[in-house]
Amino acid sequence: MNRRRFALGASALALAASLPLRAQTKYPNKPIKFVVPFAAGGGGDVTARMLAQRLTERIANPVIVENRTGAGGNIGSDFVLKSPADGYTLLNMSSSYPIQAAVTKLPYDAIGDMQPILMVSRDPVVLLVNQASPLKTTKDLLEAAKKSPDKLTYGSAGVGSIAHLGMEELAFLAGVKLVHVPYKGSSQAFADLLGGNVDMMLTSATFGATYIKSGRVRALGVAGTARLGSIAEVPTFEEQGIANFNVVDWKAVAGPKGIPADVVAFLNKELNAVLQSKEVVEKMKAEGTTAVGGTPEQMMEIVKSDIARWKRVAEMAKVKIE
Repeated sequence: MNRRRFALGASALALAASLPLRAQTKYPNKPIKFVVPFAAGGGGDVTARMLAQRLTERIANPVIVENRTGAGGNIGSDFVLKSPADGYTLLNMSSSYPIQAAVTKLPYDAIGDMQPILMVSRDPVVLLVNQASPLKTTKDLLEAAKKSPDKLTYGSAGVGSIAHLGMEELAFLAGVKLVHVPYKGSSQAFADLLGGNVDMMLTSATFGATYIKSGRVRALGVAGTARLGSIAEVPTFEEQGIANFNVVDWKAVAGPKGIPADVVAFLNKELNAVLQSKEVVEKMKAEGTTAVGGTPEQMMEIVKSDIARWKRVAEMAKVKIE
């Protein structure tokens, strides 16, 4: 009988050892890493840190933020999509992700290697100039650009960022030419805007609202067909004669393909709860952003749709990124 019990015990231990570690321990049981593929201080970084803090509080497990910059966000994206598919290394992606997929040869499959988790937020973009700039309105910008082609400069978070291709689309629709000055992140581009080293910068309304209200920058226009409550004094480009400029900067969370379905469901549920919390709802509303939430499948549809859209824009504006 003792030998029989020993044999059964040994079999059970062998079976347990053969099971994935995830099946033996409840997720999460170690820190979750949010990778931001752009520099600290930018809009994506701020959103990631807010999510990390709120998620840490909800699940009583550390969620840390790590910035991996370069190549228009591709270095950080590549790192995450080639990480173990265990739910502990996640990508805080933005609308630059489908832009890169649309116009760049990537070291990963933007759709096939990515597991969507949640669409976080949507922000129309706003065009900023230094407070001391002689450009007071979009009309001033267009007149100056037509008078001196290829003279006015704009900063961005890097080649292939939404601030880059979005600005190229705006220039195309307005019939002007501008000079692109790429940086390693939007915070660096913004610092040079404040310092007067670049003439303008396209950024999310959420990021720009505080600086607009403080008077440190001036907004020439906002994308979309309606003004934003948070910066109601800023007219849309449509009001100013530039139709069909509807660029939206979104933020989302994803991971490498192969994350277990129960882990994806857990993260989706908890992040949806974060976005629905009173504090986050009020904070986003005050900033003029829209919390999205929803399912992984809905997020994937947005990514696919945006890849197709940016391919059309790149062809229209004759933008090619090597």
